[in-house]
Amino acid sequence: MCLSLKEKIILLADKYETPEFLQKDPSQFMHKFLPQNGGSVRDAEVVAFLSANLAFGRRDQILSHIQIILDKIKESKKSPAQWVLDGEYEKIFDESKKSFYRMYTFLDMKNFFRNLQIFLSQKETLGDFFKEKWENLIKNIQNKEEIFLHSVIAESFCGECALICRSKNGAAKKLNMFLRWMVRENSPVDLGLWKWYDKNRLLIPLDTHVMQEAVKFSLIEKTSSGKIPSANLKTAVALSKKMSEYFPGDPARGDFALFGLGVDN
Repeated sequence: MCLSLKEKIILLADKYETPEFLQKDPSQFMHKFLPQNGGSVRDAEVVAFLSANLAFGRRDQILSHIQIILDKIKESKKSPAQWVLDGEYEKIFDESKKSFYRMYTFLDMKNFFRNLQIFLSQKETLGDFFKEKWENLIKNIQNKEEIFLHSVIAESFCGECALICRSKNGAAKKLNMFLRWMVRENSPVDLGLWKWYDKNRLLIPLDTHVMQEAVKFSLIEKTSSGKIPSANLKTAVALSKKMSEYFPGDPARGDFALFGLGVDN
């Protein structure tokens, strides 16, 4: 039987959006800190945000570097959120320009956690902090379709925070992956903690695997020179719009289909 492209994409999403997906993915860590596992919403958010922002490069290296930090948190006998609030990260991350993970230095990590510390000192959770930022922004904007939550999050960080992409036209892959985790509910992978944001507005995180498979399926077009297009905001919006045809109201589910297939290939 010949399947339509829509049927293929849906079957792929069904195949990969399973509990087994967590085993080799950085999304595995946040589940360990949910309230039902003895943690809290704010702990799960902090771990998710850390995991998403270190999620580039080889998967084994991603997982091991996240685990290094989680081990230090465990040694402190504090929860992840309290560890950040109390400035415990300064015992690990100093002003050194030495590499911690790839191009990110110990100073970069310190600046990253310093921003989270500021956010958590103002609101109980990261979700509460970004919700207020988001609602204050959109209440006076008529064309809300051109505003995305990832840009609000990025602009909340100081310019010295190298881990956060602040480019207005960038794809913001790591932030959009984090938002998928936070917003999509009823998933064995995504947590669905942020009920206040519409999952229909989520953008596909433009991972290399996602881009390659999207081109193969002609979901996005190659450049005039036959190359895979740049991973930018325009491409993320276009691909997400296409995915909304296959997953009405839930375009980010298409990420599982494209990313999962890309990793397997």
